[in-house]
Amino acid sequence: MDTDRLRPMCIESNQPPRTHEFPRAHDKFRIKLAGSQDTNHDASVLIEKMYSWRGYAASDNAENAPNRLTLNAVFRGSIYGTITVNVDSPIGLACEEVYPDAVKSLRDQGRRLCEFGRFAVEQSVRSKRLLATLYHMVYIYAHRLHGCTDALIEVNPRHVAFYQRYLEFHVFGEERICERVAAPAVLMRLDFDVTEKRIAEIGGRWRMLPDEKSFYKYFMDSDAEAAVVSRLSGQSEEEAIRVQRPLP
Repeated sequence: MDTDRLRPMCIESNQPPRTHEFPRAHDKFRIKLAGSQDTNHDASVLIEKMYSWRGYAASDNAENAPNRLTLNAVFRGSIYGTITVNVDSPIGLACEEVYPDAVKSLRDQGRRLCEFGRFAVEQSVRSKRLLATLYHMVYIYAHRLHGCTDALIEVNPRHVAFYQRYLEFHVFGEERICERVAAPAVLMRLDFDVTEKRIAEIGGRWRMLPDEKSFYKYFMDSDAEAAVVSRLSGQSEEEAIRVQRPLP
């Protein structure tokens, strides 16, 4: 795998993400669980190279978290995107190193938390549907399977508008320095009630809503999501997380 082709889209990136499309409409990518030693190594090498290229560190204290899941978007044998979700556990969340007050306030309200991180997409070829599918699958894992109510993510300040506009996150913690990557970060929060509502409204309707900017139109519709949840509930995660989507 040529890991230099990919770049980060969380706090380690200085450049705001863009969303160009794959050239052929009938090509398909697959979302696969990074469960093997080889794929875990590839993902780690990818993140290390992206961080070092930006001049940042690549520490990840949640590596051994019990409810951690990494998904890769694979096209013709190459990884074009990756994202990790970590469901809250006694180990805690990586973001509370920088935002302990914000995380505590949600826990005190009885919220069930997860965090998204290590999100990267391929440098030159990107798809809105690929990004949306990665996010939809980690949402399903966190919300539908683990009962999480909210997702947190630390992003580069330049990316705040992207997450607000396309995924409807909102700022939940002011800009601070994240020591893990030696870079500025802003904490953002997504209430999964919003996600569930938007999927019901526009999920799967990207062809019918050309002017809609939200990525939720590229999510599966509610029926397709329910089928994925049923499949995941009846099989092991490694066997079940295989989603094949055509590229728009």
